[in-house]
Formats: sequence, structure tokens, C-alpha cells
Amino acid sequence: MSPSITEARPAHWIARESASTLCELFEARVAASPEAVAYRFYSPRQHVWRELTWGQASARVAAWRRVLHGCGVHRGDRVAIMLRNSPEWLCVDQAAMSLGAVTVGLFCADTPASNAHLLGDSGARVLIAVKARWVARILAVDACESLASALVFTGDRDADARIHSADDALAGADSQPEPPDQPPAADELASLIYTSGSQGRAKGAMLSHANLLFNAQAVADALPAVEAECALSYVPLAHSYERVVDAYRAMITGARIVFCRHPRFLGLTLAREPVTTLVGVPRVYERFYVELSRWMARRPKIVRRLIVATINIGASVYEREQGRERFHASHLAWPALRYLVARRCLRLFGAQMQVAVSGAAALPYPVARTLAGLGLPILQGYGLTEAGPVVSVNRVHDNELDSVGLVIGGVATKIGPDNELLVRSPGVMRGYWNDAESTARVLSAGGWLHTGDKVSRLDKKRLYLTGRMKEIIVMTSGEKASPEPIEHALRLDPLVTRAIVVGEARPVLSAVVSCPAHRLTPIMRRLGLDPGLAESLRSPRLENYFIERLAKLTNSFPAHAQIRRVAVTTDRWTQDNGLVGPTDKIRRRRVARCYARDIDRLYGRRAAAEKTDVSQNTNLG
Repeated sequence: MSPSITEARPAHWIARESASTLCELFEARVAASPEAVAYRFYSPRQHVWRELTWGQASARVAAWRRVLHGCGVHRGDRVAIMLRNSPEWLCVDQAAMSLGAVTVGLFCADTPASNAHLLGDSGARVLIAVKARWVARILAVDACESLASALVFTGDRDADARIHSADDALAGADSQPEPPDQPPAADELASLIYTSGSQGRAKGAMLSHANLLFNAQAVADALPAVEAECALSYVPLAHSYERVVDAYRAMITGARIVFCRHPRFLGLTLAREPVTTLVGVPRVYERFYVELSRWMARRPKIVRRLIVATINIGASVYEREQGRERFHASHLAWPALRYLVARRCLRLFGAQMQVAVSGAAALPYPVARTLAGLGLPILQGYGLTEAGPVVSVNRVHDNELDSVGLVIGGVATKIGPDNELLVRSPGVMRGYWNDAESTARVLSAGGWLHTGDKVSRLDKKRLYLTGRMKEIIVMTSGEKASPEPIEHALRLDPLVTRAIVVGEARPVLSAVVSCPAHRLTPIMRRLGLDPGLAESLRSPRLENYFIERLAKLTNSFPAHAQIRRVAVTTDRWTQDNGLVGPTDKIRRRRVARCYARDIDRLYGRRAAAEKTDVSQNTNLG
């Protein structure tokens, strides 16, 4: 029998009064279910899947406590973690916090310069990393004088005397003296979580045990309880979203976490593991939508019509269940359509999926409606690192697909000047690390956090976002537009993998689109272009083809928000080349700089020195 959503909390749920810090939460979970499986993960060294119970995880935390104490880590010191999503990440996290230290998450796919900045800015004393060469590259950029030692699991450690073997340190942990038992207080700093740095250098949000624990408890209350819950972890744990909504929430609910060691194995992991809960970013769901569209395009017309009818009827049934639509005779066909059609379309997500959550960026409405129409409604949420991070999320029985949900318990909101959303809660950060000026800009009197996000209306605590305060494309015509909803529409085209919209101080909007070469080649040949020539990508014939093609996706936008010019590339935008962030967000500034020549070519002139096509809005306002 498949797991199901239940109204009642499981008996092993950790109550709020049982823990005041993240360390106490972990200890309470270990005491409540020591033999239950906490984590399941693939070991690339042994080429097998392994499991770790809560009791075994506690033993691993104890070993790391002794190792870190032996490295000279004391209360208030910073411990940097540069590991892939795994039980090891969370064990180091717990061990460091239990010593009163502060954890700093580093993204494995980030550039050495960026990670060097995080190490230097935080003043980390110890770094735990996967590979010695990662550490060597960072130290080649910056000596990181505050770093006393780096413990690594693989690679040649001769590059720097501070690099040592993590395996050797753990093997000798039993010989290390037991650290003094001085647990942290609720108001002590637990972690420095660095923002993406889209406006410049990344800043470290100071989040205490109380901040993070409050948010985890509020999210656990807001999301539905699932029997025998199995949550998938693939968003980097260095991100507050993944750590709070998956890792810390699982300690409260007793859920088992399955770790996906790399995004490329996401589909395989979903297929083989009984995942009931997926906490993801929009890109995951957008990929499903595009793959479904491609699959449908290869099917007979009658099959395509059947799937479209299934989605329409399923979406109507869902709206009826939400109390927003009346019964219709077509709803009688839904049970059969769900079993025969929808279930097959959703096989990518596995047979056990009960709850899907989307956050970190806006989810396009067509994607959300398609999934709801197939029987897998998405609970879209909203938050930001500085808020701890979650501010709102939709509920199973009160879910509006085009909103970012109801404000979670304990969070207060209000609308400031220019419709800016302000947030106040026990989860709001203490400020930015060593940056009083930036702190003063976002935290106002009374503890209100200026989110920088604009809301269209705030009705019964439900949030609808319309854009960013400072991320508006202003064209020379005086018209204003925000690129993200347009980009969402463009990415729904099976040919488009990534896209950015530009047009600051220009007469019209343009797009730079990344397309897979193997899908673009037959189209170029059909247009009489040679796919082997780089000049073919700049052909007016190809540009006009894309303008006409993309116009079908943007016809619901105002005239000034239509794409008038297009630059096409077959380059891949990835974390490795720095064009995509850890949560799969496109770094618009970097992409715009990378394709500056193509952008200038589209407009037939050089851009003015003081202007840059780097808009980063989130909605069309």
C-alpha cells in the first residue's frame, strides 16, 4: 500500500517544547527513534546504497565532535562544510553546533574565488571538503590565513600543509579526549548562510538556533503529515531552503531522507526509491513539463487529445476539491483517467509521491496546472535566506496555484512603500556578518525585514508576488517590464533549455536562449543553414524563426513585453561555468556579460557605458 497524507501527526513527532536548539532537536529525535532509518545514500566508494539509523548518526556526530575539538574548534569558531548532500554533511553540521561553533556551507559547484570569499569573510577555522584539489584551488586564490586545517576525503594532500585526511582523523577519533559538554543556547549563532550575491559579493546571514528551529517547526506544521515519509534531498544543503525544509523538518517529523548525490541522478533516484516528498526548485518541474510535451509530440493525435483532456478534467476536479468550482459531469471520468492516463504521465516522479513543494523561485502557472491536472498538486512557497528562510507556503486543502501561499504560523507581514513586502518573525536573521551597513538597509525599527519583493495584494495572509523592487527593465520608450515571467514562458518551449530577457535602456525586449545542439540541428538544416558554421546561429532566418515561435508563448503579455529580437546559442549554462547558481537560478549578470557582443549585435550598436542588460526581476509588473 502506498503511503498517504494523514490529518493526524505521527506518534514520534517531536513537540515544540521538547527542543530549544537544533542540537536538542537532534538528540530528541535520536532518543525517540534510535533504530529507525534516518538517512539512505549511495556510497560511490563502495558502489552500494547504504542506510544510517538515528542511533548510528548520533555515533557519527560524536566522532566528528572529537575530531573538530581536536582541530581546535571552540565556541564561536566557524566550521566550513564543502560536501555533497549526504549524512556526513548533517553530522558535521550537528557536531560543530554542539561545540557552540558556527557552520558555513560552501557550494561544491561554485568557483574557487567565490568559496575563497566565503572562507575569508567568515574567518572559518576548519574546512571539511570532499576533494583535496577543491581546497587547493581555493587556497591558490586566497591563502585564507584564518583557516587552521582542512580535512578531505580524497586526493593528494601535498598542495598545502593544512590539508589532512578526514578518514584518518575519524579513525583516530576514539583516542581524542571527549569535548566538554557545553551545549549552545537558543539565541547563539548556529550558521552563517551566504546569500547568492546577485547584487555583488555574497553576504552571510546570521541565523541562530532559535531562528532556524522556529522556521523548521512552522514549516512542519504547515506541510501535510505523510505516513512513512521518505523525503528526497538534492538541493544543496548549503542552501537554507534545503537544510530547514528537508533536513531539520525531518528531525521533527521522523521522516527518512534519501540523498541524491548529483542532480543528474535525480530521475534515477526518484524511480528506484520510495520517495513520498519532493522539496524542489521550479526547474525540476519545468523539466517534467518539457519532457511531457516532447513525449506527447511523438504520439498520435488521439493520444495527445486524451492527455490534454485528462489534464483539463483533472485540473477542474482539483479546483472543485479546493472549493472554487462546481461539479461537472466530466468529473465522473476522472478516476479512470487518473489510473489509465495521469499515473503513466507522472511515472517520472515515482509511484509513492504524495507531496511536491516548489520554492527558491517562481513556478510558471502552466507547469503547476499541468501537474495538478495529473493528480500531483504543487505546494508553492516563498522565502528568503534572511527570513530563516520560509515565509509562506500553500496548504494541501487551500492551494492557489498562482500564489506563493499562506503565511506560516508566527510570521507577520505588511506592505511597505511601493508595495514592498515586509516580514517579521522569530526566524528573521540577526543581521549580516560583519556588515552593519547592509544590515541597516534591510532591517528596520521593530524588527521588520525588507524583502525587496513586491506584492500585488495581501488578502487573508495569502501572498501574490509581482516583482522585485530594483529589478525592472526600463526601456527607452518608458515602458517597464520584469523578465522572469517572460523567461518562464520561453522555457516552456521544448527547444529552449535556458533563457534571459534583456532590454535596459533599449527600445525593445530581446532574449538570449540556450538550445541543445542536437535539437537545433534539424531545424537549421530545414532553414537552409549549415549547423557546423558558427555564423549560422546569427542568421536572420534563425532569429525570425525563433521570434515567431516564441511569440506563441508570450501572446498573453502586453505588447511592450513581447520579444522582438533573439540571440541563439548552443552553449550549456551550468554551475560549472558559473552561469547558473546552486539552486538552478540563472545568474543574469554573468550571462549578460558573457553574451554582451550578441546583445549589442541585436540592437545594432554598442551599449552605453553606464547601462548593462542585467535585469533580474522575478515577475511582470
